[in-house]
Amino acid sequence: MSGAIMITQLFFTLIIGMYFLTKLKVEKSDLRTIEEHSAKESEHLKNMRRICLCEPMTEAARPENMDEIIGQQDGIRALRAALCGPDPQHILIYGPPGVGKTAAARLALEYAKDSEGTPFGKNAKFVEVDATIMRYDERSIADPLIGSVHDPIYQGAGAYGTAGIPQPKEGAVSKAHGGVLFIDEIGELPACQMNKLLKVLEDRKVMFESAYYSQENKNIPEYIHDIFKNGIPADFRLIGATTRKSDEIPEAIRSRCVEIWFNELSRDDIEKIILKTAKRFCILMDDGAVNIMSQYAKSGRDAVKLLQMAKNIVFLDGRKRISTDDAAWTLNACRYTNGMYFDGDEKIIDISVIKPKEKNS
Repeated sequence: MSGAIMITQLFFTLIIGMYFLTKLKVEKSDLRTIEEHSAKESEHLKNMRRICLCEPMTEAARPENMDEIIGQQDGIRALRAALCGPDPQHILIYGPPGVGKTAAARLALEYAKDSEGTPFGKNAKFVEVDATIMRYDERSIADPLIGSVHDPIYQGAGAYGTAGIPQPKEGAVSKAHGGVLFIDEIGELPACQMNKLLKVLEDRKVMFESAYYSQENKNIPEYIHDIFKNGIPADFRLIGATTRKSDEIPEAIRSRCVEIWFNELSRDDIEKIILKTAKRFCILMDDGAVNIMSQYAKSGRDAVKLLQMAKNIVFLDGRKRISTDDAAWTLNACRYTNGMYFDGDEKIIDISVIKPKEKNS
């Protein structure tokens, strides 16, 4: 009887031993596969980072200081009055595309840091988000603007998930704590997120909830208890930019902000932008080319795009100067005109038949 028991025990011992040995081999094989895949992907990522195209002229030509923002003297002064000094305010900037709203917002915090009595520290952050691509999960699993809680049921395996500990995650409002949160096209924010943002502006902190949180759970780290009890700080100044009209923005957000309007650029303003950009990038242009581009460009960004296009046409033809004909051809090719423009003598010229000068011109 005892012999049969020993044989049975030996049999099960062998079976269990074989099971764990097989499992160990599989784990080693999986680990080796992961390491090989990781090395391959790391090399692929390094190769991708070695490839770098030139910066688009529309980005490289962005203003580097407030004085370089053309045509918005009143708007710039109002922006500095609202943000610089001892009592900075939340701000809404209205204006058409390409007139300098984003550029001004990016520079505003740096000016504010140097103003007398400012509450902004030298390390205050400028956090930028685009409302047109801001997405959130209705179950609050993910919200890059406000923040969210990763509950164990969603966060999967791992020390916190296994222990049943919910993990609060910071959103942009908390990352901007002590600095500026810039929301481009703020009028595109979903109503739900807009309401959450209003609550944060009032409380200057973000509160979280989770069905998995319990004050009595001793496994939950102290800092998570602190977050669920007191929230995550989110004391910042909001700068929202929009191309919408003021009456299209919720009154609740407007009432909490100073409203500033940036003007549509005049032809003289656009001409200054073309000349400034041409000088920065050492582009030679005829006066007539500057004149015609400034007639049809709709914004500063538009003017720079046209200038880059004309510069490339001239480069491909082996020439160094943008002529009036080059500018006219570029405008017509990009469908900026109806095929007609006024020359310097106010004579109507049909540019639909104009071609760029030949290579040896």
